[in-house]
Amino acid sequence: MVGHQDKIHHLHKRKIARGKKPTSLFDKFMYLIAIVIPLLTIPQIILIWVNKSAQDISLITWGAYLFSAICWLIYSIIHKEKPLIANSILWVLLEALVIVGVIIYG
Repeated sequence: MVGHQDKIHHLHKRKIARGKKPTSLFDKFMYLIAIVIPLLTIPQIILIWVNKSAQDISLITWGAYLFSAICWLIYSIIHKEKPLIANSILWVLLEALVIVGVIIYG
């Protein structure tokens, strides 16, 4: 049962840490990453909407990305993980824009 005790200890540490603000440099870096990385999808969105063409964009692939982002959003809300919530919301919005563009212009 050593593994079980380790899990309980980890869970206890997570519960304690939830009420604290990010203090480490890496915590702050992860907030930055959570915002910046999804924004790298914007050039794809611009190409679709400005050129009014999504001929080579896969609806299945972007649909899978959107499904994954929705799952991560639910997970992050349940676990109250703010960087993941921000990240997931951005992914859902941006991937939805790609999918709507594919449906309209594909």
